[in-house]
Amino acid sequence: MKKKLTLLLFFLTFLTQNILASSSQVDIIEVAPGIFVHQGKHFDVDENYQGDIGNIGFIIGKNSVAVIDTGGTLAIGESLKASIREKTSLPIKYVINTHVHLDHIYGNAAFQDKNTEFIGHRQLPEAMQLRKKFYEELNLKYLNIPFEKTIQIPPSILIKANDTMILDLGERKIKISAYSIAHTNSDITIEDISTGTFWAGDLLFIERTPVVDGDINGFIDIIDKFISLNIKLVIPGHGTPTKNWKEAFKKQKNYFITLRNEIRQAIEEDIGLQKAIETVAQSEAKKWELFDVQNARNINQIYPKLEWE
Repeated sequence: MKKKLTLLLFFLTFLTQNILASSSQVDIIEVAPGIFVHQGKHFDVDENYQGDIGNIGFIIGKNSVAVIDTGGTLAIGESLKASIREKTSLPIKYVINTHVHLDHIYGNAAFQDKNTEFIGHRQLPEAMQLRKKFYEELNLKYLNIPFEKTIQIPPSILIKANDTMILDLGERKIKISAYSIAHTNSDITIEDISTGTFWAGDLLFIERTPVVDGDINGFIDIIDKFISLNIKLVIPGHGTPTKNWKEAFKKQKNYFITLRNEIRQAIEEDIGLQKAIETVAQSEAKKWELFDVQNARNINQIYPKLEWE
């Protein structure tokens, strides 16, 4: 009997350890050779948010690894790091943040290391600092994370708007491009040159309603540039990676044009902001997830700016 109990305890311990080990990693898919993505869930920040709503991932070269966005909490960042270590023991040389939003940057703390360099838009450090208190309050309110554990790691390598940078991971070059204000004032993209894979960050939303936290005119202009790119696969900031990326960008552009045109019309007809929130772009409602809340936020952001055109 004692022997059976010992074997049972051993089995339970083994099972528990394996469950814990598997739960410490985020689910990832290899969307192209050496390119791995974890797809975030379509939740709003104030509903079921666990810091895991944006797409995050990594690229493995012959000599090193580049991480693309790290999630909304230290725990998500640590889970991503565990997933990387399941795939490779190569050094994590770069952590690249596509923009300032909290669901993309707060896993950075998991990757602090003297040999790891953090890369972002020239405006990103200032944007992070300006939003720091607000983000700390959100993480405390919705995730019960105390301020001291919501750790910002700003980039030390900066790329100014309309510039590019080439990094070599070892027989694998990636191109980082920075943009003028669009989704935010700190947007960059990453292109894996050998596979034609393009990490768009939140310059592309698939399924989930696109968000404008910067300038809608700049956002539309950038989409026009993206549609002419020679690439094969696009990884959005939210939603499913796609080879039908031109259609995805066009769908997003159509929403933005509808949104902009109808806000302009509302202003011209002296329809107030609150009424505009209830009526503008409703023809797009069935095309997107989380439409009601995100569309209202977009209108609230864009309406006052277009009043001053």
